Order: sequence, then C-alpha cells, then structure tokens
Amino acid sequence: MNTKNLQEIFERYIDRFEFLNEEPQIEYYKWQICEQYPKLLKEAFETEDDAFAEALCEVKKCTRNIIDSYTQPFNGLVEFAKREPASVRKLLLDLYADDGGDLKVQMEKIADFFVRSNQLLDKYFPGSFLYKNNSHSVSALLFLNDPDHHYMYKATQRRRCSAGSSAMLCGVFCIGCKDPTQKIR
Repeated sequence: MNTKNLQEIFERYIDRFEFLNEEPQIEYYKWQICEQYPKLLKEAFETEDDAFAEALCEVKKCTRNIIDSYTQPFNGLVEFAKREPASVRKLLLDLYADDGGDLKVQMEKIADFFVRSNQLLDKYFPGSFLYKNNSHSVSALLFLNDPDHHYMYKATQRRRCSAGSSAMLCGVFCIGCKDPTQKIR
C-alpha cells in the first residue's frame, strides 16, 4: 500500500469535509446507513417467510444507491425472496456467518454466495444481468453489515489511488487491509 497516497487522501478528505457533507454531495449518509442496515437486517431475519421479502425490501431501501443503481443486485435478492424466502434468508445468513477473520473462509463464503445467487437468477430471470451480484455488491453487503471488519471495494477509485493519482478523493477502497482502518481511527 502506498501510505503517502493514503495520507494525501486523508488530508484532502479533512480539508474538504464540509464540502463533501453539504448539498448535493452529503457523503456522511453512508455511515448513517451502516447504523441502520444491521438493525433492519436483523428484523428481516426475524420475520416469518411470508413477510421476509417485504422486510428485505425495507433493508434494500435503506441502502439507497450504495448497492443498486444501473444494475439492481439487492432488488434481485428481494425478487428471489418473493419466490424462495428460506433460500435467500439462508444465502444471506451464510454470507454473514462469522469467518473468524480467516480470509480464505471469507472468500469461500463469497464464492458460495455468487454460485447460489446466480442459480436463483438463472432459475427466475434467465439471461438477465439486471439482478446479478458482483464484487461491489457483495463487498457493500458485507461492509454495511459490519464496517469494522469489511470494506467497500470500488475498483475505479482503487486503481486511480494505487497508480498514484491524487486528483480525486478516494473512499474506502480495499478489502481486508487493516492498516487504513487504524490510520483512519
């Protein structure tokens, strides 16, 4: 990791904090979502199967534009839950299961999530890319539920930051790197 670039990112973020948190940018909403998301998800997991899709839809709404935009992978989970609530509940519970900090276990859980969500996609919306999950959607699902142990991954920003470009403010951009977390705190 280029710590010089990371330091520059922090300095620019601090220097532009007020700008980033006023209309129309308002970036702090992502941290508010991190507070709401686990609570709503827990409530959804506690619902009966016949109400699970509706409760999961409320979780999706709280994420605003973090996961769904042009493609709609979270909305896909809601659509799958309308048809197979127990399967989607288990899919998410397995993704969120404790991995003990073992990166290999975490990657296996993510790979399993992709396989099973793609099976549901092929079953109910064959040939559609609208509801397909990807590394961004899964890293966002993990981050929003547990931001102390997971990071959102944005490939474009990460490439620009790692290449030494400091022209833009980079967000949290890596999965599994502990040093930035300590530096941020």
